[in-house]
Amino acid sequence: MILFDTNVLVDYWRQPEKLLELKITPDKFALCGAVRAELLHGARDDEEIDKMLAFFQGFENLVNDDYDWDGCGMLLNTLRSNGIHVPTIDAMIAFTAMKYDIPLWTRDKHFKFILGLYPELKLYEDGTVA
Repeated sequence: MILFDTNVLVDYWRQPEKLLELKITPDKFALCGAVRAELLHGARDDEEIDKMLAFFQGFENLVNDDYDWDGCGMLLNTLRSNGIHVPTIDAMIAFTAMKYDIPLWTRDKHFKFILGLYPELKLYEDGTVA
């Protein structure tokens, strides 16, 4: 299973024919609440929100609880203590990938900074896990 980051899904959302090529099934790809929230935030109108909500049903949803938010806060604290600043939402996405021990498919440079201190974070790049 692979956790999608928002930036990857936005690219595919704009080119649905490429999304179909991935043959998405819940056992292959997952979303988490942070990614869902970012996608919905970028929706252009209510119709697009409805399409996204239906689209989300094709993915495994990785659930986060209070423990995860505490862990995210500690991750952010460790990063800040080492001079690294990333958005909270990116830290939560990274924490979720590490919690579920699955690779994260992203094109966002923030995750490479996190990887520098958290080698257990697996990044999916160009068809391989880095």
